[in-house]
Amino acid sequence: MKATIDVPDGLYRRVKARSALEGRSVRDVTVLLFERWLDESPGLAEALADAGRPSAGTSWLKRWDAIGARVDAAATDDRTTRDILVADRK
Repeated sequence: MKATIDVPDGLYRRVKARSALEGRSVRDVTVLLFERWLDESPGLAEALADAGRPSAGTSWLKRWDAIGARVDAAATDDRTTRDILVADRK
């Protein structure tokens, strides 16, 4: 299906540049984003829609939670920051 949407010029240029750097077409990126949006928790999306709030914040928070989980999993030192600083001072 073909669809026409208005995208701000600056945003489109950024998407086009990044997709080119990654070797993807803008169409492929768009389809990927649609699929990811649909794969989000439908209960949460419906609840936010019913409340009249956008779900962009929820999506942003999920990405940050995922980043935090990856950083936490990659951490090799179990000491707290305070413990590390105290040890460095000695």
